[in-house]
Amino acid sequence: MVKIRPASGGGRIVEVEPERLPRWVANFAARNGGIAAHRADGNDWTIASNEGASAGVRWTLADGLPAGWLLDDDPVTAAEHLRDYALEPRRIAVLLARKGAFSVGILEDGRITASKTDSAYVQGKTKAGGQSQQRFARRREGQAHAAEKRAREAAFAVLGNAGFDALVTGGPVEGILEDPRLAWLRAAVHFGDIAEPKQSLLTETAYRAIGFRIRVTDGSRTRPT
Repeated sequence: MVKIRPASGGGRIVEVEPERLPRWVANFAARNGGIAAHRADGNDWTIASNEGASAGVRWTLADGLPAGWLLDDDPVTAAEHLRDYALEPRRIAVLLARKGAFSVGILEDGRITASKTDSAYVQGKTKAGGQSQQRFARRREGQAHAAEKRAREAAFAVLGNAGFDALVTGGPVEGILEDPRLAWLRAAVHFGDIAEPKQSLLTETAYRAIGFRIRVTDGSRTRPT
């Protein structure tokens, strides 16, 4: 499913699944009077249309695109090269956390080979005052600390001695990664907007990470993307 959100500074960010990139580029050309030029621009592949709209394509998983593939005169052919590159087999680690729940796993070519998932109740904030509020706050802090400890142990068990091509994270994982045993981990991409961590979300997040983020800036004539 294509995800669209406003981009800071104007325009919008479109998340496109890897298989859909050639079709997306073809549709962008058809909706904007054709492609005037395209070029490698830093970590982006920039496509300029004849009607002024532009699209900056970036592979989500890591910086940098194989610029040599983008020299093809046909932008759809270039998009096909990038699609194939994104779909190459990889070993991806995923760590997700949200409200006392976590899921961590390793996926090889989209299949989960190791994982741990758990959830724990963490009390929400209360409007009570005085000693009741303090008691609730201590209880909530204790619950959150216990949940984070379980998440750290699980993350170390799955990732501590594993080899993988990239780590993808989602949600508030900072506390988990502060564990000294996990200090060597560096996320290639982080998603802040995740659902409740479950094993199925590991697969969805890894697939989202190999897709493309496209910043679309409209020209003088506004057309849907």
